Amino acid sequence: MKLRTIFALTAAVMIPTAANSQQIDVSSMTCQQFVQNDEAKINLIVAWFLGFYTDEQDPQVLDMSSLNKTRDRFITFCKQQPNFKMTAAAEGLLDK
Repeated sequence: MKLRTIFALTAAVMIPTAANSQQIDVSSMTCQQFVQNDEAKINLIVAWFLGFYTDEQDPQVLDMSSLNKTRDRFITFCKQQPNFKMTAAAEGLLDK
C-alpha cells in the first residue's frame, strides 16, 4: 500500500495537468480509449499500472526507461487489440 501511495504522489507531481480531467477509470477503459489520450495521460496511466503491479519488496524507484518501454508495449498491444480492457492488458503485460 505504501508503494502505491508513493507512485500516486509521484504521478501527481509529474503530470499536474491530469488534475483538470477529474478522474480516469482504468477499470472500464479500453485499449482504444487508452491510445486516444495525450502523452501525459498515457504516461500517468502506465505509471499507475506499474505501481499497482509492483511488489512491496521491489525497489521504490520510478524508472523512466522502464516506464517508456512499458508505455511502448501497451501502445503496441492496444493498437492491435483496441477492444481489450486496459486491466486485462495490464495483467497480461505486467503480471509476474
